[in-house]
Amino acid sequence: MQMSETKLGRLDDLLSSTNRYSLETLDGLFSAALVGPIEVDVDACMAVLELGGATPWSSDAERNEADALLREFWQVIADRVAADPAVLGEESLPFIDSPEEFDDIDDVSTYTGDFPIASDWAVGFRFALNEWGEEWADWTDESLYPFIGMLMTLSADQTEPTPDMPALPLPSFNERMGLLNEIPFQLAALYRRRHPGHGQTVRRDSSKVGRNDACSCGSGKKFKKCCGSGT
Repeated sequence: MQMSETKLGRLDDLLSSTNRYSLETLDGLFSAALVGPIEVDVDACMAVLELGGATPWSSDAERNEADALLREFWQVIADRVAADPAVLGEESLPFIDSPEEFDDIDDVSTYTGDFPIASDWAVGFRFALNEWGEEWADWTDESLYPFIGMLMTLSADQTEPTPDMPALPLPSFNERMGLLNEIPFQLAALYRRRHPGHGQTVRRDSSKVGRNDACSCGSGKKFKKCCGSGT
């Protein structure tokens, strides 16, 4: 499922104009809710959006419009985190803001600015960690430490230092881009942990699989490059 650019832009305008955070932050929050340790529905996430000084909707019509768009966006994120990022490619990346300069360059690796890309997304994900902190704490083990570290690094520019946690060094833009590209695979791993049976493929007799067909083990590789490499 996809949303049009017009709908995405309208939702972003509705959120930001009423102090309900950005579309990027919402993506992080919804992603966390969908891959996290407990069932969290869209209504619970929308309640989080009301925290921090959200202003009232200007009318019932605006509220209803925002509600419909939020639910559609939720389904977009649900479909995305449940899919294989290796298959989706760039479509597996979260909705994030990017520097205006990106419109004028062909290769983003040549960008020399310091735009805090994916910072708001990490903040949105951390909203969920805070809101359902006990459940996440019980679920968190050493396997999640690298991802938690990614979140802290990406949101370092918005993290106030404390005696227990000194200020983190700000990542370079290239470091941010590397972490951004890792996000879909981290979410996929969390989703599989939450739904252990998701994506498992029933194996068929390899003689019935074409050499150029996708391997039935679910690797995403051609059969001849995977389980069929020895035949």
